[in-house]
Amino acid sequence: MGENMKRKTGRAVIFLWAAAAAGLSLMAGCSSTMKVVRDQFYYSFFEKTQLIMTKEEVEIFKRLPDTESKEEFIREFWEIRDPDPGTIENENKEEFEARMEYANTWFGLWNPRRGKMDLGDEDRYRGWDSDRGRIYIILGPPDDLVYDGGELFKDRMISRPGGRSYEQWYYYRFRLVVTFVRQSTNRWILENPSSELIDALDWSKLNLVSGVFQEDMARRFRFTLSYGNGILRIKIPVRRISFEEKENSLEAAFKIRINVYRANKKIDTLEEEKSWITTEQEIFGRKEYIIDLPYTPPGKGDYLLDVIITDTKSVSFAKFRNLVKKRVK
Repeated sequence: MGENMKRKTGRAVIFLWAAAAAGLSLMAGCSSTMKVVRDQFYYSFFEKTQLIMTKEEVEIFKRLPDTESKEEFIREFWEIRDPDPGTIENENKEEFEARMEYANTWFGLWNPRRGKMDLGDEDRYRGWDSDRGRIYIILGPPDDLVYDGGELFKDRMISRPGGRSYEQWYYYRFRLVVTFVRQSTNRWILENPSSELIDALDWSKLNLVSGVFQEDMARRFRFTLSYGNGILRIKIPVRRISFEEKENSLEAAFKIRINVYRANKKIDTLEEEKSWITTEQEIFGRKEYIIDLPYTPPGKGDYLLDVIITDTKSVSFAKFRNLVKKRVK
């Protein structure tokens, strides 16, 4: 796949569990009722972190049963979400943990007298496992909040004062309004989730950002994959690419990491960097930029190529993950 390709080897074996459904069913698939083997990795990592996993990461993680492969996945999971790998801190991991703590404090079964969740129902009413908790953890705090058509609040603690029957959370950076309705059981339910919400949730899983981030969602980075005739083809919509101006040219740059699985075992990790130098005239009217990477499978079997790409010219944290399957006979 190129002379500059760096290779590392690894291994993994099959791990079976009930996968979370795609799209809207994320809200149910991420609940505590999900049937997964209750090992140390479930409680310490997967139980909550599945909230920000992409469906591709779920597809990978469900194949990893042993300690070595799971630890490798966890390291990589946070590495691709680290906005500044040159520092010790992982700001996005810290942000996730802070959001988790906030959700547990404010969105659990609130007991005003004791100032904490009703521990008798802790398993059922965990704050992170509620509709409001999941939205808060994935998208972050809303820019503004409205309840019962009343006054617009900003920078205010999101709790549940008596008499409130609905809340609307405003995310201006996503051009999104999220509505929650309180039921007679005192639980808050997401009302009529839109395709725009699902899109924002999907993007935010890899691009965990603070509420001050205002980049236009229409330009979030993503790509599609295909494999055939020994070529892994990556198609990136031009309007999703960030360019750096250099005199009379424009430059885009990408870091690519590919995990190769055969028969559900990880056999290789490949890394490469690609750049594209072009001009405004050349990209005018062009819909996509194509990267072709030659790859020859080392034998017969079922292959899965797990591809992670970073747009290194983006002013924000811009990574996306996708995968493609191939059977070699």
